[in-house]
Amino acid sequence: MTDHDLKVQDTVRGLSQFEPRVSMVSYRVADIERSLRFYVGVLGMTERARFPGYGADERELVLDYPRSRGASVMLMWNVTRSQPYNVGDAYNRFTITVKDAHAALKHLVQHETPVAVPVSEANGVLWAVVKDPDGYMIELLEPLRT
Repeated sequence: MTDHDLKVQDTVRGLSQFEPRVSMVSYRVADIERSLRFYVGVLGMTERARFPGYGADERELVLDYPRSRGASVMLMWNVTRSQPYNVGDAYNRFTITVKDAHAALKHLVQHETPVAVPVSEANGVLWAVVKDPDGYMIELLEPLRT
């Protein structure tokens, strides 16, 4: 194998050789207490860590589910900012796999969570989309057993 072949092979593998896994999704929220009421109080996540962010006024915290095996949500906020963040048109959503999409959506609706897409079926899954207090979309995904 030539040096060129080795470089091409290494490029194709990318980070696979280092056994990567996606560990968290991170985004900014306007009101951390309001967000915690939603993520902890409604979604049932647990706060795992809280620490300073990159700037003097920046803060970050990590949330997850007890059995999520390392997948987390990081909420970031600026303690001096008073206006909401623009969600933008590039970010779309993160997904939570659930055992019962209908029951999960019913729970969220009971807690006045805005529904962007009601439960639908496609490609062997049931799915729905809701919005968090800052307008970020969260997809509920229930794999169907065949």
